[in-house]
Order: sequence, then structure tokens, then C-alpha cells
Amino acid sequence: MELAIRLFDQPGEFALRGRSAKTVIAALLRGAAVHGPWLRQVARWVEELASDGWRYRGYTGDTLVFRSTKALDETEATAYVRRRLGQDALARVSLREGTVPLMRNGRPPKLPKADDELTRELRRLIGPEQHQAELYLGHPTEELSELLLDMSFLSQEALEDSEISAIIESLRQEHEHDAQYRDLHSRYLTLMERAGPGDPAAEEAYWDLFSYMSRQLSKLVPALRQFLERRGFSDLCEHEATAFLTSALSQALSFIEEHNEE
Repeated sequence: MELAIRLFDQPGEFALRGRSAKTVIAALLRGAAVHGPWLRQVARWVEELASDGWRYRGYTGDTLVFRSTKALDETEATAYVRRRLGQDALARVSLREGTVPLMRNGRPPKLPKADDELTRELRRLIGPEQHQAELYLGHPTEELSELLLDMSFLSQEALEDSEISAIIESLRQEHEHDAQYRDLHSRYLTLMERAGPGDPAAEEAYWDLFSYMSRQLSKLVPALRQFLERRGFSDLCEHEATAFLTSALSQALSFIEEHNEE
């Protein structure tokens, strides 16, 4: 079951980036000053949804989309919305069964390139000789959105696996007391403040920080590959495997960072 919250009647200029409900809430609270105080109400709804286990899927330009991790029919989902968000929420909230590809202005979302930050760093871990300029090189264009969506959902399922969850929790505990990470992070922020994002020293500090975190996250890769084998996906091509691993590691990083900020 999916739940969609309509923010605007038409796609607007509201900037909403990030992979987690926490970043969505922060963006809504910031946007309330410009777009209207009712966004604070939406932020409270998102907080309720996240606490009840709804997964944030994305933003289409006018609508926030969430997916339930529990089996709900439309009647149960409607009753849930009334109970948790209030009767008035039904004016902006719609429910639909199954999964619909996210669209922005009538077009599917942009697909990640092999040159994006996380994938570029992961090349060494996955099979760099297989990758050229495009992450999904060799797949028909009409299959790309569906492939990306499938791998995203598969990665969400992987993170709920008990073995993988245990590794992530171990990484979170290590991260909480990681002096080297704090030193790298502090150096990066200091250089950004002094020299700005285009400065070579700041950029080098960023990649030092990013590479360090990628090495930490790489401990998850063997367990994620074993998950694929258990689920019968041992024959994924390298492009599909990259999409799966990138999504899973990105979500794991969000979890680790969010829970250490609390």
C-alpha cells in the first residue's frame, strides 16, 4: 500500500532532497516560511508515518510518496489515516495499492550515473572493469525506471534481514565512537567554511571523508551478496548489482548517521 501526500496543486519550486524521512521533515519545516505554515502540519504527518514504519519513497514535484511495510488494504489504510493523521488529512492524502513508478512533471526520475559519488567509490568493490560511462549501459531505455525501482525495493528488503541489520547496528555503534571520522569530518567542514566548496583542499578533504565512510560501509557488501543468493538473485548483471548495492549502502549510511544524531 502506498500513501501520497499532495503538497501543491501544481509542481513548484519547493526544493526537497534527501533519502530519509528526517531530511523531508527538516525541509518541510524550512519551507513553511515561504510556502505556508500548513507545511508544518505535513511535517508532523511525516513524523507520524515514519514512527509507524512507513518508508519514504520520494518526491514527485508536488507529492510526497510513502510505502507501508505492513500488509494493509484500502479500508485499513483509510482508517489508519483518520486515526493517526486526522480526518482533515484525507483532503490531501491519497491511497493506492501496489507500487506506481514515481514521475516528475510527467517524466520518470533521472537515473543515477556511474559517475555519481557513491557508485564511483564503489567501483573498486563491485567490478570496475564492467562499468563504462552509464550505470545501466546495455539495458533498454524502457526498462530503466522499472529496474531501478526493483533494486530499490530489494535493497529495502535486504536492510530488514536480521543478519544485515546486525551488521548495520554494529557499524552504527562503531561510528558513534569513531574518532577518525570526526577528525575527517571536522577538517572538511573547516576547509569548506574557510575556502568554499570549489577549493581543491576542501574537495580533497571531502573525498578523504567519503572514501573512509565507503570503506566502512564495504563491510556490508559480502552480507548483501549473500542475501541476493538466498533470495535467488545470484545471476544479476553487474549493472543491476551496482544499483542494488548503491541503494542498500545509501540507506544504511542514512540509518547510521541519523541514529547517531539523535
